[in-house]
Amino acid sequence: MGELDQERPMSRRTRRRVLQSTGIALTAGLAGCSGGSGDGSDGSSGTTVGSSGNDYEPVTFLETPAETPGDTEEMWEPFAEYLQSEVDGLELNVEFADNTSAIGQALLNNQAEMTRSDIVLLANPDEIDVVGIVEEGGASVYFSALATLPDSDIEETTDIEGRSIAFADRPSTSGSLYPNYMLSQAGLDTGEAPYGDPVDYDGSWTGSHRNAVQTLINREDIVACGCDIAVLLNHVPEDQWPDRVRERSGRWDGDVGTESPELELVEASTSLPFSPIISRGNWEHPLRSDIEEAIVSINDGTLREPDGDVGNPLTAVTEASIEEYQPVIDVINTLDIDLGQL
Repeated sequence: MGELDQERPMSRRTRRRVLQSTGIALTAGLAGCSGGSGDGSDGSSGTTVGSSGNDYEPVTFLETPAETPGDTEEMWEPFAEYLQSEVDGLELNVEFADNTSAIGQALLNNQAEMTRSDIVLLANPDEIDVVGIVEEGGASVYFSALATLPDSDIEETTDIEGRSIAFADRPSTSGSLYPNYMLSQAGLDTGEAPYGDPVDYDGSWTGSHRNAVQTLINREDIVACGCDIAVLLNHVPEDQWPDRVRERSGRWDGDVGTESPELELVEASTSLPFSPIISRGNWEHPLRSDIEEAIVSINDGTLREPDGDVGNPLTAVTEASIEEYQPVIDVINTLDIDLGQL
């Protein structure tokens, strides 16, 4: 178990904004995150940590469900326990929403205080503050990829022209924005994707990374999928991945390429910065500075390993700046995406 009494800096950390522009609210229904206690009595699910014998309002941290159903709460328990141990009087509810748009709306409507999302931040820079950038397995970057079936005639990205491809959630950086960007870089006309129809291919947005993979496997009309490598690594043989993924992915381990069915890599992206932990700018709470200071004090070994066959969703947090998110901004600009649609 990681140490919970690590030394923290005494000075108050200054929060940074990463963009200077007008914030635009996300529009989508909020599901499963009413800001309640997280005990199931209000229809929401989540992990609650803290004592009820204090005078402080509970703090809600929002996440999207894990790719393996049922594991999300276990994954986030060490994070919640650590914050409780560091911040006296904190009652923390980790709640789960269906998608990125729902999370953005919850923060902007004061239904939650914190989340982990680059897109919510970039769409609403004047309403959102950066707490820090997440690291996972010692890595501060992750990757997106395009994959196909081994018996497919898709050998390179340009072969997807005129065919159908499955994506994850529309606002997802690794499961939608970056896959469409890779198609654009290959010379295909992305049209209005991801919020309208592409021109040179047909897109099917499935709502999650794992759904995108399953859609490729189960639908004959789908010839490829674009998603986070987290759900592809174990299906694609080790020798197909480029060195940049081997050397920089925090998810690279002995299980790479060991699961069935086998998939074939079409293209792996350049590295992308992990999503930042963010908080709503108008959040007023006596413990806010202590909470955010404790979060950016998380280092390798701070959090205990979660119960069950799951890993921590983060292993360290460091302060972020605009430079880390320029690759995402470049994708948004290339695809000519109106962040107001997110």
